[in-house]
Amino acid sequence: MVATRIITGIIGGGLAIFIIYEGGWIFFTMIALLLLGGWFEYGRLIGKKGEKMPFLPLAAWLVVSLTALAFDSYKLLTVLAVLLPLGLFLRTVFQYGRVSPGNSAYALYGTVYICAGFWSLLVLRSGMIGSYFRDDFASVILDPGRFFVFFLVFSTWASDTFAFFAGRAFGKTKLCPAVSPGKTVEGALGGFIGTVVVALIFSAAFQFSLLHGFAIGLLTALAAPLGDLTESALKRVCGVKDSGALIPGHGGILDRFDSLLVAAPVVYAYLTVVA
Repeated sequence: MVATRIITGIIGGGLAIFIIYEGGWIFFTMIALLLLGGWFEYGRLIGKKGEKMPFLPLAAWLVVSLTALAFDSYKLLTVLAVLLPLGLFLRTVFQYGRVSPGNSAYALYGTVYICAGFWSLLVLRSGMIGSYFRDDFASVILDPGRFFVFFLVFSTWASDTFAFFAGRAFGKTKLCPAVSPGKTVEGALGGFIGTVVVALIFSAAFQFSLLHGFAIGLLTALAAPLGDLTESALKRVCGVKDSGALIPGHGGILDRFDSLLVAAPVVYAYLTVVA
């Protein structure tokens, strides 16, 4: 099990680095597949509660919205943003008795939860955010698109890794036992410190602003464990250990990307606000 996890992590990590570096349609395809896979995993989870998700209509909505985002079609995105809740309202009203308001709420929660993270990764990789940091990028080795996604991925990885080892070595005080009994305050603190340190090292190595690097690291250190706990709460409600079994040794897509799904929108928001 441990060997499988390590081998899968090495292969998956190497492939992810290649795809992030290349960007373009390869990165878009990866995000689209992760988006759809995450949605179907979410639907299966909710199905264990006896709730039936509108799989195909919302899968189509997710793909069209992601494509609109990729081509900067914000008018179409606005229309899609209105159609999503409207469609769920109509479904709740005209299928009353078979579909409850709670079911539609689960569907809306799932699309927001999954979309926000993967959308943010796509926008960050596009490099549009980087144009606001011309002075800070005067000497940065990587272009903005590659830099911010790598920054986010490595910082999130640091959060998970340092939290795991710190928790194993020093963990005594339960962090949130009702949601994730294995998480400890000491582990969370180790993850927090490790994330900020890695963010500063990454910024210094690529000659990025240490101030912005520290701020992004700080936000990631807070958002990444929240993403982990959010998915843990979802799995606990649905009574499952893993969201899926797609990735050997790691579970499903939501298991592997839970931290990024919350950290990516937070980092995107920071870069937008400070601009």
